[in-house]
Amino acid sequence: MNINAQRITSKPKRILVLLATLFLLILLVGLLILNNLFGPYKPGSKEEQDIIIKQGFSTSAIAKILANEKIIKNPKLFQLYVRLNKMDSKLKAGEYTLSPGMSMEEITDKLIKGQVITYKFTIPEGYTLKQICQVLVNRKLVDEEEFWRVVREETFPEFTFLEGIPKDEKRLEGYLFPDTYVIPKGISAKGIIEMMLERFQQVYAQLPPNTTNLSKREVVILASMVELESLVDKDRPLIASVFLNRLKIGMKLDSDATLQYVFPERKSRVLYSDLEIDSPYNTYRNKGLPPGPIGSPGKASLEAVHQPAKTKFLYFVARKDGSGEHVFARTHDQHIENKKKLGY
Repeated sequence: MNINAQRITSKPKRILVLLATLFLLILLVGLLILNNLFGPYKPGSKEEQDIIIKQGFSTSAIAKILANEKIIKNPKLFQLYVRLNKMDSKLKAGEYTLSPGMSMEEITDKLIKGQVITYKFTIPEGYTLKQICQVLVNRKLVDEEEFWRVVREETFPEFTFLEGIPKDEKRLEGYLFPDTYVIPKGISAKGIIEMMLERFQQVYAQLPPNTTNLSKREVVILASMVELESLVDKDRPLIASVFLNRLKIGMKLDSDATLQYVFPERKSRVLYSDLEIDSPYNTYRNKGLPPGPIGSPGKASLEAVHQPAKTKFLYFVARKDGSGEHVFARTHDQHIENKKKLGY
């Protein structure tokens, strides 16, 4: 082969290698520049700040907040990054924990996923509205005055089970479902209440068929009584049957739990003198169900009222052995005998 021909053919190859190397260098430099532009404000920083992004904030408003709080370097670059990645309408409102050690990709990923600061609270079965309010106030999740304003005044058209209930401080009694909730920081009192009403609606829709003639309102009232009269699930359908049997024959319900609802604070025991208190919630004086629920019933109590045990029991008394169980009787004489056996 001709030596000159070899030199001619090898020259383009060297040029291509040089061009490829130059391209890779430019690409590497470009990536380094981009990484510097869109990378962390303080690489490796462990500092954290709580940042509030309000509903309706634009990308530019969010960028200014992040820049002012020294989470990002440049608001214009943040806007550019968001727009290049078509994220403008995807950033969610809420309160976030962010760090200047996070890249723009990490920050926007958190805002898109809505990974806001959350709080957890638990409402036990049987809690009244007052007790629920106290839990939320103690956790600094609501303002007490605002909570009661929402209870009294706000409308909840999506929850039809509230229709016809007078707007007062007892309106939502029994309907704020007892459960464990995880909520975003900064949610309003109405937002929390709506979440609890929604949970009630979900649970009620999953109950077995109602085998009684009670309306939904009456079911909730009776279930709240069952909740506060019983400690073990197996007794709930039996206690429900006692109250239903009494209602059928027009016998007073004689429930300590309804009388306890009258007092500002629950008593250790109801006294004989308390039985004469003039209140629609005193079922020792008034026949039928009380005018409203006396607490928030859990699922087991609602189920017990929908499908009570089939019995002829008219009385029950709690055991004193700490089991939380009850002894049931058909007649008053049997009931008195049971009480003697149990040491009353």
